Amino acid sequence: MCCMRDPGYEEEWLTDSDDPFEDEIDIMDEDKFDGLTKNESERYKTFIPDYADTFLESFFEFDQERAGGLGFNKSNILNYLEHSFEVDLNNLEKQNENKGIVEFSTGNYPFGGIERFLITLKAFDLVPEECFDGFSVVAFDWVNEFEFNTIELPDRTEEYLKNRK
Repeated sequence: MCCMRDPGYEEEWLTDSDDPFEDEIDIMDEDKFDGLTKNESERYKTFIPDYADTFLESFFEFDQERAGGLGFNKSNILNYLEHSFEVDLNNLEKQNENKGIVEFSTGNYPFGGIERFLITLKAFDLVPEECFDGFSVVAFDWVNEFEFNTIELPDRTEEYLKNRK
């Protein structure tokens, strides 16, 4: 996500193919990679380990049932993380063996798409507990594997805002 946004970043996944459209039609293992091109499927396999892929597959099925054709799928997760998720990653901090902080910022509100980012974190066994949503610190009450409710935490919000100054 961060590398793709660096000025001068060169896409390592491009091939030396004579035909610029070859990768668009050369689908690898279509059932497994949900319409990804050859380059995209290689990138997916590099960045998404099997255990995260299994979790994401379950989420994609859940999301397709809920949202139909508008649901999220494998063919757009890398694009979402690298381009569509309009945030800057500011800091990753490991607090202990089981907890850490992911700090990100956005230049616009609402930036949308936090649900898919939270699901991506969960796919890597990183369970989001709370966040500052731009107005309040909210805790995530995970109803099931993929759905959550938010609970406003006024004391944490006051503390967070005081420490930001």
